[in-house]
Amino acid sequence: MKSVSRAGLAALTMSAALLAGCGSGDGDAATTAAATSAAPAANGVADLPADAIVAKAAAALKAAKSFHVKGAMTDNGDVTDIDMKISGADVIGALEFGGAKLEMLAVGGQRYIRPNEAFWTMIDSSGATAKLMKDAVGTKWIKPSATDTSFNDFFSITNVDDMLKATGTMSKGEVKTVEGVPAIGLLDSGDAKSTLYIATTGEPYPVKLDRPAPEGLTFSEIGATFAELKAPAATEVIDQSALKK
Repeated sequence: MKSVSRAGLAALTMSAALLAGCGSGDGDAATTAAATSAAPAANGVADLPADAIVAKAAAALKAAKSFHVKGAMTDNGDVTDIDMKISGADVIGALEFGGAKLEMLAVGGQRYIRPNEAFWTMIDSSGATAKLMKDAVGTKWIKPSATDTSFNDFFSITNVDDMLKATGTMSKGEVKTVEGVPAIGLLDSGDAKSTLYIATTGEPYPVKLDRPAPEGLTFSEIGATFAELKAPAATEVIDQSALKK
């Protein structure tokens, strides 16, 4: 799956918790029928070519409009923890790697960042930048200039097509239950360690990107409204231009 940043962001995945009715073997016919009707119907993606399954999954994820992705990936041996809530092009969340943390917020086309002290130290090992930012910014969000593209790779996590794009040729693997959801595994010839599972019942959402521990990504809260995904108050924001020496 495609890497989209220095933080080692690869294909993202989805964890969908589905409710299924269950009844005892001694239950009456009406109870059994109700449980059966409540179960999600097969969506037919297991019969499609691998590329078509990915296309269906991307379309379903876009239609859902929002989701929460959480997990970890590695880049050159460095582990990056990922926790993002995404709604269209809007996002709120954080990336953590080697003690450095980058909080990110994008609302209505405007981006904000809130790096911790370790993030600045990673950029400037002398500690001068970290002290400058700590004194000038504190806990406020930084509003980058419209022409600053230095954080584009981090914010590209919102691009669903990039999330699911393979680095090689996709092929179908086994069908099994993953995170409680019937799903088909998709293998990427360019990334032998990854298996992307797509739900075979209900909507064909991505279910999980399975990778060797500590890596792996899951999604939840599909279609949810995130109350915290809003622009910060003006008193909580400092413009990037105010930080120039």
